[in-house]
Amino acid sequence: MQNPSDIELALRRVPLFCDLSAGVLKALSQEAVPASYGPKNFLFKASDKPDHLHVLFDGTVKMTTSSLDGRETIIELLQPVDCFLMAAVLTSKPYLMSAQAITDVEVLLVPSALLRQLVSDESQLALTMVASLANQYRQMVRHVKDLRLRTAAQRLGIYLLGLVEKGDSNTLALPFVKKLIAARLHMTPESMSRAIVTLRNEGVDVTEDEVHIHDIDALRRFCKVDNILDELEEEFFVLTDR
Repeated sequence: MQNPSDIELALRRVPLFCDLSAGVLKALSQEAVPASYGPKNFLFKASDKPDHLHVLFDGTVKMTTSSLDGRETIIELLQPVDCFLMAAVLTSKPYLMSAQAITDVEVLLVPSALLRQLVSDESQLALTMVASLANQYRQMVRHVKDLRLRTAAQRLGIYLLGLVEKGDSNTLALPFVKKLIAARLHMTPESMSRAIVTLRNEGVDVTEDEVHIHDIDALRRFCKVDNILDELEEEFFVLTDR
């Protein structure tokens, strides 16, 4: 993605931008800048000023926060294609989390000032931004409810069900090492191991880098799947009167 034409084609892959007019996409592509980060490098840190919207096209990024004594907590693990911490960009407020590359990472940096101007001028982009922020809020509420209402084994089961339901097989490779998955689900490695043992009794085999679910319906019953709480929402939109 070294020229505006390539960047414009890349932006069309992003749900946030795919329905925008050619003129808006051209304006974005002329100002967006590609950037690369190696493993363990920070894309930005908490309290930094959000000068750009980061659009992730390749690699894995962890969103983290730290306590006063330096303990790190993983809030989210991001994979392509994704835009992150849009609220900070739109409000020009400091980041509340840090973004660190886990693998080699490729992003596009969209200037925040340009994005805010386009949101002001383009109603379709504004609606799409509102829908994306609403979707992120609903995901956050689901995550909090999951932490409060489920055991560690049930949280792991729900996570594995989500992976399987996005694919077409009961067997799939784990997208991250177990340590990262445990941190994302707010478990210690020890509680993760106990959860795996519990799920084995429910027909779930988890090896070092692969999972096989023998009976999806049985796992859904064990996890007490809620069709509202656990519904996958991959598409976001804002209802209008049109």
